[in-house]
Amino acid sequence: MICPVCKQEFERGLNDMENMSCSECDLGGFTAIFAAGWRDGVLKKMVEEYKYQAIWALGDVLAEVLEEMLPSKDEIFWRDLGQCEVVIVPLPTIGRHVRERGLDHTFRMAHKLAKWRGWKCERILSRAADTVQVGAKAADREEQARKAYEVYGKVDAERIYVLLDDVWTTGASMRAAAEMMRLAGAKRLVGLVVAVGKAREI
Repeated sequence: MICPVCKQEFERGLNDMENMSCSECDLGGFTAIFAAGWRDGVLKKMVEEYKYQAIWALGDVLAEVLEEMLPSKDEIFWRDLGQCEVVIVPLPTIGRHVRERGLDHTFRMAHKLAKWRGWKCERILSRAADTVQVGAKAADREEQARKAYEVYGKVDAERIYVLLDDVWTTGASMRAAAEMMRLAGAKRLVGLVVAVGKAREI
């Protein structure tokens, strides 16, 4: 696994958050952020073919990658968060992109993962602005992300919310989504992404 904030790799199968090499990072309100791998090689190819070419089967493969990477349901990590209901919240895809591709890629991954884990999947976040971040500079991404999301579903402080996205580049989208969830009352937030962009991509 990779900490997307400090870009360090650490071992899978951790039972205690104190053992994480990214425990000193500013996670922007998240209890933890899990990332499966670098946005490189085969993983990059799978994400792009799934997202841009709507190869639906790859969504199941990527969801399985996330399932195997996450701490198991019985590990200390989840118990430390409390015996709460877990809800996966996909970061919403721009509506125009869903229409063009015929696929809401983050929702499909979230729905599949939730089914395997016995969790719920809810579209709590919606798009307030359809800004496209691909190719934007880091400062522009931060500004766009602050205006991108709004909460239109019910948020329960007693639930654990797992925010899911495909790629972490600067983290602007995930941090903005987390901020909106916190303002709506969420207390326990976990970040989950498939791939992390390397420093040269930012």
